[in-house]
Amino acid sequence: MRPAVESIPCDKLQRDALTEFLRQPPFPKKNKPSIAMWQKIRNEKKIKKLLTKLMDEMQPLMNEMKARDTLPLSDDPSDLYLKQQVKDLISNTLIEIDDKKLLFDESFLGYFIAQGYLDVAEEFISRARLEDSGLNKDELFQALRNVWIMNSLQLMWDLPLELTDPIYAYSMLYPYTDNILDDPTTSYQEKEQFNYRLSQSLAGRKTRCKTARECRIFQLVSQIHQTYPLKTVPQVTESIQLIQKAQIQSLKQTGDRILSKEECLSVSFFKGGTSVLADAFLIKSDLDYEQMLFAYQYGAFLQLLDDLQDKEADEEIACQTLFSSISKQELADPEIISLIVYIYTVNEASADDSETTRLMKNVIRQCTIMMIMETVGRHPQVVSRDFYKQLEACSKVRLSFYKELHATLSAFVESSPWSVHEVLKSVIFAILIMFMVIMLALRY
Repeated sequence: MRPAVESIPCDKLQRDALTEFLRQPPFPKKNKPSIAMWQKIRNEKKIKKLLTKLMDEMQPLMNEMKARDTLPLSDDPSDLYLKQQVKDLISNTLIEIDDKKLLFDESFLGYFIAQGYLDVAEEFISRARLEDSGLNKDELFQALRNVWIMNSLQLMWDLPLELTDPIYAYSMLYPYTDNILDDPTTSYQEKEQFNYRLSQSLAGRKTRCKTARECRIFQLVSQIHQTYPLKTVPQVTESIQLIQKAQIQSLKQTGDRILSKEECLSVSFFKGGTSVLADAFLIKSDLDYEQMLFAYQYGAFLQLLDDLQDKEADEEIACQTLFSSISKQELADPEIISLIVYIYTVNEASADDSETTRLMKNVIRQCTIMMIMETVGRHPQVVSRDFYKQLEACSKVRLSFYKELHATLSAFVESSPWSVHEVLKSVIFAILIMFMVIMLALRY
């Protein structure tokens, strides 16, 4: 391993990451053999059967939770036992779907659960709700996704899977800042002023906040500085400052000037790359260049994946991305193929990878490719019929099944007793989010 660098070579990371994306190696057909239609339909039936069984077994527990709705927070044995029953039921269903390889080629969810993914999620949600009861589910989910990205990097680099104070503080930062910067009712001038104040806070200067949310943001920055002081570990703060720079740059996406395809790609790479780069520094402050580049590329393809999923929403608000800039008369085949190739390239195993690193690269590849399939399944009009068939041939289920699965799970979530007291609610939320993100790669 090469020694850690003294400063972050962001320009080189951006250049190397983009160069690899634009290099365009062949589409990785040989890595994913075709799956017969009868096998897909068989897998779908098995998944439906397992989900029906899970919902039937969950119903008495949900009824009991509703009956306890007026109770205060409690750690008495009956509440803890009920909570454990919920966790066991859903975990066992996840593991059974995983072991039977109904959605993925290789089993890994049992390993994730054993390593503590659910425990970290539960701890994070409980702490977040305790500190800010006003957070909505979307904000919690956005933050939780970031926690899981850092958890994946912890496993990849053989670090303990845990929720540290810096992981918590950083993950909470970006629902808050994103919501300010993405708010269409907030003027460009107000956003610029907020960015200036945030810059001052990140630089360790005392900054007067204008709103309660800003005060919360500056408190979280202070928590990160307590663990990683600016004088002794400057790269951590530098990585977060790069994210803020990327957020400022991303304001161009909603500006009046029409961006070229290359500019859209560059903004997304910088925004996504710096985000996961900061994740990496917050769990391992002494990164070498190869680790930084992997984190940067990981963030880049996750951002492109978000851009693909948000294509229609971005079109409505005139936010310019690689995918929203494609006209309605054009198909997204070339852009999606480039994204798939990039995911395979970045996650290609190297000779010095540990067994855990190889596993995590495979998991990241499987989950992100499935997310592409799920998105195309919900929006088949964005690709050609031939490319749709090519993607579906590699899927363990028909692409249209993902939309059906999403509807089934959404109905299940809506029927869940969200009004139960916080301990039980956080457990259900954590497990269902894991079910849809890690297992099914669906966004809540």
